[in-house]
Amino acid sequence: MNHTYAEINLKALYHNLALVKSKTSNKDIIAVVKANAYGHGAVTVSKALIQKGISKLGVAFTEEAVLLRNSGIDIPILVFFDRDNIDTCLRYNLTPVLFNLKTARQYSAAARKKNSTIPVHIKVDTGMGRVGFNLESAVSSITRIADLKNIKLEGLMSHFSDADLEDKEYTRFQLAKFTALIQDLKARKIGFRHHHLANSAAILTMPAAHLNMVRPGIMLYGYGCCEREKLKPVLSLKSSIVLLKKVSAGTPISYGKTFITRKRSTIATIALGYADGYSRKLSNIGEVLIEGQRAP
Repeated sequence: MNHTYAEINLKALYHNLALVKSKTSNKDIIAVVKANAYGHGAVTVSKALIQKGISKLGVAFTEEAVLLRNSGIDIPILVFFDRDNIDTCLRYNLTPVLFNLKTARQYSAAARKKNSTIPVHIKVDTGMGRVGFNLESAVSSITRIADLKNIKLEGLMSHFSDADLEDKEYTRFQLAKFTALIQDLKARKIGFRHHHLANSAAILTMPAAHLNMVRPGIMLYGYGCCEREKLKPVLSLKSSIVLLKKVSAGTPISYGKTFITRKRSTIATIALGYADGYSRKLSNIGEVLIEGQRAP
């Protein structure tokens, strides 16, 4: 018997998705299910989201997308980072994110050999300092990619650095850079079906950044930057009480004697510990719900 387990509440997932839709006027959505849907179970979560109308998914690496394909999921899957599995992307009909010319040329050559066309999204770095074409070279690089055979430019994307902060100055700066790039490319007759920049924080706090597609990640699972938003946690960690014990005042409890009872108390020992990922740092600050009642 498993005394400790994670419970996934799909009703909470649906609630959070509904909030995404209400905040974005039903713009197109890429639901981010990378890292096993942030530990919530990528296959189960993806299928549940598809039932509620999600038509695109996002993952970090090719193997995550292959798992979804092998589970019967056939909607478009955007692969954010992987550059080394070109044949796999083609075989499983995946959509790679490109951020350098060398990889773009490799995709073009591979697709040409298979007499196919591969849709791609281009990522630019507007201020995150990580993955993406530098703005200084973005127009020339994207122009070269647009000239490649067997490549279809489907999306243009970037990522916010600190959209979760109250001060939106830098976020507005990034948005301005991104929209200016869109216009520069349009002037060169290079267009994209999708423009996406808004992560969870921007979905909640910056409507101007929604453009025509958004990428909710952690907010789908109940985590957000704004306490006023009524997100619901999708995952609950549950366990069982294995012992109830009455102790006198002045009794030290557990490692380090960091808690000493001040009165006669009932101590519940729960079948949950470090081996289950419960951090020792939560000593004296963590809480649990026992039949709906909060307990330290």
